[in-house]
Amino acid sequence: LIPSTKRVRFAGTQLEPAARAALYYKVSKLDYFLPSILALEETAEVDRASKTKLLRHILDKELGSRPTLTMAFFDLFFLLMLLVTFQSTAYHVVEGGAQNGKYLTTYFLSMFGTLYAVLRKFGQMSSMIKISRQAFVENNFRWVDGIDWLAIMLVMGGIIWMEVAISDSFQSVAVTDYMRSYLAAAICAVWLKLVSWLSVINWQVINLVSLFYQVVKGIRWILFFLLIAIFASSQMFYVMLSGQNCDENGYCNKQNAYLQVWAILLGQFDVADYQTTFSVIAFVAFTFVTFIVLGYALIATSIDIYNKAVTFRSENSAYGNRSRLVYIAELRAFRRLFDQRWTAMQYCASLLFLTSTVVLFLFAAEQIRASLGEYYSGGILGGAVCLLLIFLLVSITAFVSHMTYYSFVENSGTKGCGSTLCRCLASNFIVRIFAHPIERMMRFVVDIDGIHLDGTPSTAKYTDSWQGSATHVRCHVKRMLMHSEGHMSSKLRNELFVMEMRHQKANDRSRSDVLTEIRASEERMERMISDFRGWMDRRIPSKDE
Repeated sequence: LIPSTKRVRFAGTQLEPAARAALYYKVSKLDYFLPSILALEETAEVDRASKTKLLRHILDKELGSRPTLTMAFFDLFFLLMLLVTFQSTAYHVVEGGAQNGKYLTTYFLSMFGTLYAVLRKFGQMSSMIKISRQAFVENNFRWVDGIDWLAIMLVMGGIIWMEVAISDSFQSVAVTDYMRSYLAAAICAVWLKLVSWLSVINWQVINLVSLFYQVVKGIRWILFFLLIAIFASSQMFYVMLSGQNCDENGYCNKQNAYLQVWAILLGQFDVADYQTTFSVIAFVAFTFVTFIVLGYALIATSIDIYNKAVTFRSENSAYGNRSRLVYIAELRAFRRLFDQRWTAMQYCASLLFLTSTVVLFLFAAEQIRASLGEYYSGGILGGAVCLLLIFLLVSITAFVSHMTYYSFVENSGTKGCGSTLCRCLASNFIVRIFAHPIERMMRFVVDIDGIHLDGTPSTAKYTDSWQGSATHVRCHVKRMLMHSEGHMSSKLRNELFVMEMRHQKANDRSRSDVLTEIRASEERMERMISDFRGWMDRRIPSKDE
């Protein structure tokens, strides 16, 4: 199933489509197949296994299943809720608004979205630690996880900062430029979290992220020389033009000099600012080097890298396949958590989590904090909030620590609370009304790889306009080669069959000739023996006489 490194792209092509489909179906039904792949000791082996067409086909089928689409829908829903509510709260605060019903609604919903994000990250860590320590380290410290944790931390800090500022009507904590920059960074981090989530489940986004990385990596030295040209020119123009007509040009300020040079790259400049001979020479040299030399080199290199990346784009992206593998393994562990029979510890952990969440939301209300502030000092309230956060994290850890890939109740006939909850929700007519459009939307968002059973990618998935015609040509050539290979193999099989039949007929003919000769020889020997006996019979009576 996992061939050698040089033959990864041709894994399983020796089988017919029907046999390959049967094999893929049998392997996909193995409960512990995906965790066992992540449990491989070497990272290269995990990447090599995730590139096989077998595993890619299983991941596509798993992503298209209804349980996975349901979990992905909740992830998307809470992520969009966090994005919209946090933006609305930030807009309300920076505009100097007071506490009202709209602010409180978006404030508490953003807190709820943050708690869901924390729960999902703790669940991912728990699911990986259940496999092995190495799987935990390798799959929880990626750039995707860094973006997720950065977004969570910035949003939590922003929520606390905004609530403290608005609770006393911006008297002690005012809306400063630092606060605006912090909230802008938090909003950007949430958007990046959305992109990182899409890069796990949507193959088109995976290709775009990979293409962006390859282009930036290829032009890094051109960008380095362009940065040197900007810094050198800005310093030169500041020295030459800082004392000339400071009311009209922007070179009198040291910080604005860099922006002025960057504006030249965008085509915004005034030739009247350059009055000295050396400034004109420097301006012409800068525009020639940046616009003509570095600009065209940047465009040409980007186009070359783009064409190379698209033409030789590997459907076996280690980043995309491994991210999907981790995501689906985590969702399987979550499903197992809700399907199995709960222990007393799980009920206690869930009760502690719900209680801590309710108390935390009560502490978030300004009226309750003001009432408690009349009886307790700020240090006591701060310690209570810290202790409450510790209880919340402990309850989440205790709850998700029961996530496992192994079912101990498969033969006991018992069902977990998740099965009962699913039956109750499935019987609700409101869920039935919204189930079909939500499923259609999620199938549109969760874009699968589109691998056919013959091992070739779906043409519809890889011939979009942004990928150019090279991908279509490559896929078409690949299909033609595989078709030619199949045609040649069938022709060779027919020739071998005809040759075998010819040899068989020749062998039968030779065998019949040999048998005929043997029979003729036997008949001749029998005649000779009979003649000899007759001669002996005639000789014996003659001697007696």
